[in-house]
Amino acid sequence: RLVATVACLWTTTTPPGRRKEDGPRRRPLVFGAAAAADLTGVDAAIAAKEAEILAIYGAGTTRDDFKSAEYFSDKARGRLVERLVRAVVLSDSFVVAVGGMSDVAGHGNLFDESYPLVLEDALRDVFRGAGVRFSARNMAMGGVPSFPNSVCMEDNFGADADVVVWDFRMVERDEVKGELYVRQAMMLPKAPFVAFKRKNAYLSHLHYAHHEAALHVLDEMRGYNALQKRQSPGVVSDKFCREQCDCPGQVRWHAGWKMQRYRGLHMAMFYLDLLGDAVKAVRQLPERDASASSPRWVIKRRAPSEMHAPVSKGCKPAFCSQTFRCAMTWQPQLGPALVDVVDSQLGVNGWRLQHASKRAAELTKKGHHSCGYKDEKKGLVGDQSSHWIFFNLPDVADGGAVAFCGDFVSKDFANYALIVVNQEEVMDKLDIWLESKTLGISSACFATTHNVVEGANVLGFRVTSGANAVSLTHVVWAPRAQTTLSHGSTPDAAGIYDGSPVVDTAAAQQAVVAPPPPPPP
Repeated sequence: RLVATVACLWTTTTPPGRRKEDGPRRRPLVFGAAAAADLTGVDAAIAAKEAEILAIYGAGTTRDDFKSAEYFSDKARGRLVERLVRAVVLSDSFVVAVGGMSDVAGHGNLFDESYPLVLEDALRDVFRGAGVRFSARNMAMGGVPSFPNSVCMEDNFGADADVVVWDFRMVERDEVKGELYVRQAMMLPKAPFVAFKRKNAYLSHLHYAHHEAALHVLDEMRGYNALQKRQSPGVVSDKFCREQCDCPGQVRWHAGWKMQRYRGLHMAMFYLDLLGDAVKAVRQLPERDASASSPRWVIKRRAPSEMHAPVSKGCKPAFCSQTFRCAMTWQPQLGPALVDVVDSQLGVNGWRLQHASKRAAELTKKGHHSCGYKDEKKGLVGDQSSHWIFFNLPDVADGGAVAFCGDFVSKDFANYALIVVNQEEVMDKLDIWLESKTLGISSACFATTHNVVEGANVLGFRVTSGANAVSLTHVVWAPRAQTTLSHGSTPDAAGIYDGSPVVDTAAAQQAVVAPPPPPPP
């Protein structure tokens, strides 16, 4: 393997979310003006990787079989190259965060065979040779559309994403949810760019994202169908798992391992092409920009107030033009779990963290244990036998919204539940944001600004009717400042939580339940 001649420091720690088999992370000590100009071997490494990929698909396969990127702006590609130039000069990370449904999560195959991981495996060493830490983060969940996780973009996908990918092609066609996804991605700390796996009709209307977010489409089907027509050995006779496996999700609408591999390598060829141009650009940098201290490399986070107004009528500013912090029960996530913000004095207090059904629990356990799956859909469920549960929400903006999402039998909360913000009932002061329904989930989010104060706030729930239950999955709040939530752990350099809980759920469930506080007047 070809690597750059830059001096490197090796560490044997495995950061949260990184697979142990990736080996130790290489951290360049310095990559300033002199080192940035010395990228010996990177061009050869790119060419070698491209040749290796093309060889999988047999004689006559060319780079044209992998070229299908569509841009909405003639300058969009240049913006992606510029981000890679920055990563090379600064020896920074380059993170592609992928959101999607069960097919993207790898269901039917091993998790390591899902296309985001194929992408990372293909590019890791080549990018390392240019001093860049490449990561493809698979944040897909079975049966779930983009909402409600899209309002939790930072805590779901991470603060360090350079590109956010939408791949909900089987479960979402909604232009409101699609625009919400684009906007929340654009407002992440590193002002990432946005890719879609299908050219949804509404994308052409999101003109403000065409250049600013370098909005582009990476649809692999034209190349895949051409290879199928030629009976390429790289795609024909597909099946689930390269080796024998018994993974959940082996159904007709999920891709086999060869299709997963092609999707990953299709994206890999795209980024190899960008990296090649980035390396050329680095070699031609003026002296003032060949240093890490150049203002050219400063990334300014897109403030909500600077965002163009939403195009879709249903994309309300309350949730489309505001960033949020979240705690959630769904996995995977990079932010706090819902139990992490439960008030530690009472704990979960009779509420239960559970799957929607026994079958869902069994399939999830099997997928995690046998196939390495990461996704899981639990809810924090309370009924009349449960007591009050309170969530401590830090650093809420003055007049900011506090919201919650979950599966609810009825929107008429006053008939079966008490919901309080800072001890004030809010059941009749809730605004619904959006709802999502698929074969896998039913979810709705409700928000209020009533009685919300600047700083710490407390959101509480109590189920009062024996006929109904409440299943909470997300608690959401508008942050006062762009700070990292402390929940008993230290964030890494990217400001991502390591997942250490504040509340020991098992202990809380086994503890003696304190008598519930009286309901608010």
